Amino acid sequence: MIRFIARTRMAFWLLRLIIHFVPKSLRQLIFCPTPLINNKYWAAALKEAGHDAVTLMTHYYAVYKRSDFDIYYEDIVKVHWAQVFRGFSYVVDFIAFFYVISHAKVVHIPFTGGPLGRTPFWRHECELYKAAGIKVVVIPYGGDAHMYSAILNTSMRNALLIDYPAGARNERAIRERVEYWASQADCVICGALIYGMSRWDVTTPSPLCLNLAAIEPRHDYSMSDGVISPVRIVHAPNHRGFKGTEFLIRAVEELLSEGLNIELILLEGVPNDQVMEVLRTKADILVEQLIAGGYALSAIEGMATGVAVLSGLEDQPRKTVFRRYSFAEECPILSTSPETIKKDLRILVTDPALRQRLGKAARQYAEKYHSYETAQYLFGSVYAKIVDGKDIDLMNLFHPLKSEFNKRRPRVDHPLVGGLLPADYIASKS
Repeated sequence: MIRFIARTRMAFWLLRLIIHFVPKSLRQLIFCPTPLINNKYWAAALKEAGHDAVTLMTHYYAVYKRSDFDIYYEDIVKVHWAQVFRGFSYVVDFIAFFYVISHAKVVHIPFTGGPLGRTPFWRHECELYKAAGIKVVVIPYGGDAHMYSAILNTSMRNALLIDYPAGARNERAIRERVEYWASQADCVICGALIYGMSRWDVTTPSPLCLNLAAIEPRHDYSMSDGVISPVRIVHAPNHRGFKGTEFLIRAVEELLSEGLNIELILLEGVPNDQVMEVLRTKADILVEQLIAGGYALSAIEGMATGVAVLSGLEDQPRKTVFRRYSFAEECPILSTSPETIKKDLRILVTDPALRQRLGKAARQYAEKYHSYETAQYLFGSVYAKIVDGKDIDLMNLFHPLKSEFNKRRPRVDHPLVGGLLPADYIASKS
């Protein structure tokens, strides 16, 4: 063990020496290495603003297309040699790392790290970036940052244990990396993944964005009230336990037995572009999830198409901070839960005017806070601070009382209070 540590340290100093001789353009904004579609949208938003932004991925998932990302590890190493090097641990990772070193001005990574994240040198990766003059922005995606014992929402913890039990056994390793990058990175943008975090530099319920210019919202809303024609409910779970799918299915079955004309469309393992087409052309309601206590990309996609969205937002600690210090109070997502999903669906199914009002507010909210323009403002502010050294107040970037950005468009108008329908409205429907 001592010999291994000694060899690792010696190799680290050798890497530092080599870095000084690597030609550097220091121009690109690189998003790497986990192939999540969020990276594609962030890079595209920055390209639209004139930045040289690229995605560098290890591979891609079947629900996406290869063309969704710019560069893969095998593109840096010719495909033939990439196959050969697979027998040699970390060689391809080091080649990808040197691509970053020679090209990046800023690198954006999850808490698992960049190209060195799978190697014994992950503990030195940030120091090596700093030696090369590269700034580091960390944005978690979930499994890289979930420390189960720190999650106050025990239902969410239980759901994670259902679908991702390995995360509990790996908590020490996850915590070690979270603490390392939280102490070393130039900026940390957590979104809703704040449990167990000692630090976040921007208070936002979600930093995700979509190319809204390419998503045509619906203009004609179904006026079905669940009597003659069906009201279509879409749910696209990647893991049913984490999404609370069984509670939704039970609620739909009970509403059907009570005579409501509804159709549940389950989309599992379906390519992303097909999901978007269903949301745009068929969905009347999107139920994202019932457990997690925040909304993710699926909800934003639904809002972008103008669909009324339900999601579990009852997680009080996170709910409060984002309503007080960010833009969550404007969010038109109806907060639901396993206990209230049947009641909430009955209200939306039988009230097409409410569905339309929430759907139109949802599109307005997506345009205001999850557009490429918003991503450009967010990352532009981060770069102004960490690269240019400007005095930017990142913590109050989206503060409802202080942010000029929030005020650039009218407040999103919807009937919800704290994510819920007012009691008098519910009483009037009883």
